[in-house]
Amino acid sequence: LDIHFNLQNAATFTPKMSNSDGGIMVTMLETRYSPPEGPLPSFSTKRRFLPEKSLCKKDSALVGMLNSSAYDSVCYCVCDPDMADLPIIFASESFCNFTGYEQSEIEGRNCRFLQGPDTSQEDLDRVRKAIKEEKELSVVLLNYKRDGTTFLNEFFMSPMYNSNNRLVYFIGVQCSLPPNGKIQAPTDDGWACMETCDDYML
Repeated sequence: LDIHFNLQNAATFTPKMSNSDGGIMVTMLETRYSPPEGPLPSFSTKRRFLPEKSLCKKDSALVGMLNSSAYDSVCYCVCDPDMADLPIIFASESFCNFTGYEQSEIEGRNCRFLQGPDTSQEDLDRVRKAIKEEKELSVVLLNYKRDGTTFLNEFFMSPMYNSNNRLVYFIGVQCSLPPNGKIQAPTDDGWACMETCDDYML
């Protein structure tokens, strides 16, 4: 069976069969592929979070959004509560770029490495309480980049469950804020993603 392709998306199949006299009988069959109308689906070329544990419908939808090219700029990380010290098991490329840390310096560590002298302990207590109670949380945090500079971010945290309502992950989305921390940056894709997720849950 010979198969030939050309630039017009045509495939020509040439099956060869022997007749009773030992000769060759050749039959030509040409088919053409027509691509579907409209734009093709857009997939992200960046690293994607591929959960090893099953997720409920809502959280699967959130991961699907974050893995699409429309949300490539979202700064987020995923932590595993089944592992000691709640380590980050996935950091998006935007998280690495924003904080200045390499993926290898982030994954496997608890997120406390972003804290510093001026990080509010009261805010950190709120985060710890939300983790213990498996609650969603939104809090403005002052954190530190790899080079020691500080940054303000509106931190969204949410537990992620499987179909049996068992906690399997925590996801944290960091949305950059202006220096005064008063106004949410309106163009931040992380904020838009969490808003979209909230709309989906309603």
